[in-house]
Amino acid sequence: MRTMTRILAATAVATAAWAGMPPAAWAQDDAAPLTAEDKEAERQARLKLADTGLQKLYKLKPDAQAVVEKAVGYAVFQVDSIYAVLVVGQQGKGVLFDNATKQPTYMISARVGTGPGIGWQKTYQIFVFKAKEALEQFVAVGDAGADVGASVSAGTDGYVRSFNPYIEIYQVPESGMAVQASWGGTVYSVDTKLK
Repeated sequence: MRTMTRILAATAVATAAWAGMPPAAWAQDDAAPLTAEDKEAERQARLKLADTGLQKLYKLKPDAQAVVEKAVGYAVFQVDSIYAVLVVGQQGKGVLFDNATKQPTYMISARVGTGPGIGWQKTYQIFVFKAKEALEQFVAVGDAGADVGASVSAGTDGYVRSFNPYIEIYQVPESGMAVQASWGGTVYSVDTKLK
């Protein structure tokens, strides 16, 4: 009975913390459609987000710039994560670029998982696609979302090791602190509100 009470309390704390995080950090919801002006403002904010994430990465790992520039394409996400005892949740937004066309695809991400941990963290995730097929697969599922979370394991110095040889992943902390060992799947999908 005590164990169940602790689990319910931890879930309540996680839910309260999740709800209290900044609304701007979360992925799309069921709110009313955006106006044309709102869409353009959000697109510009995403482009700025991507530039900020890349600049932070290049400062941390200068050699990453050549990797990004020579790649088929890349994606930059800003992600908020919460780790509350056994509950793990993430939501984020970002933009993907095909280096051949320079056209942006605006995207969102969400993750639910489990594992011991505590804390809150905001990070930039940068995906570098070394093959056209890897980039196309990332966005081909459209609204359904692509799950690449199961293919990565945590690394050090801002680098996350991918089991997919055609994708390199970098993670750059922006703020917060978390101690965690978690598992779960992350879904990346096209942001239908910005089409």
